Formats: sequence, structure tokens, C-alpha cells
Amino acid sequence: MPRVEIYKLNDDGTQSIAAICELSADGKVICSGDNKVFVENLERGGIIDYSSEEKKTLFPKDGLKFLEQLQYNFKSGYLNASEVGES
Repeated sequence: MPRVEIYKLNDDGTQSIAAICELSADGKVICSGDNKVFVENLERGGIIDYSSEEKKTLFPKDGLKFLEQLQYNFKSGYLNASEVGES
């Protein structure tokens, strides 16, 4: 099952997983993690689609496209998303 892990930087300089987003059998993305506010923001606010000139907003219902764009939305020192991989 395709998935993306989003890592956060901890105060001690280590990284931990903030959320895991996986493509479900029905084609939607399910995100989970300890930080419920972060996961809710992904679901309600969506992310930007940097692959289109329109910069439209993608939501978990957009499936694989949402997963593929996570790495471009979270690429800072504090939050970093992996490429799409298999679980």
C-alpha cells in the first residue's frame, strides 16, 4: 500500500514521525499520528498541488496525487515528508 511518512524535528535534534499517510483500498488517503491537530489540518486544509500552474488545493480524497505532493509541501528543517513508498 503506498504511503508517506512525515517527520518532525524534536528539541534534541532527533526526528520522529508526525504522521503517516496511506492510500486506502478505496483510493483515498488516510492520515494518522499522535499530533491530532496536524492530522486534522491535513484533512481539512489540504495541501498545495505544486505540479500544476493553478496551485490548487489537494485533499486526502484526491488519493495518490495528494500522497505524491506531500514531499513538496513538507521539505523544511522542521517538517519533512518522505517520497511515496510501499508499506
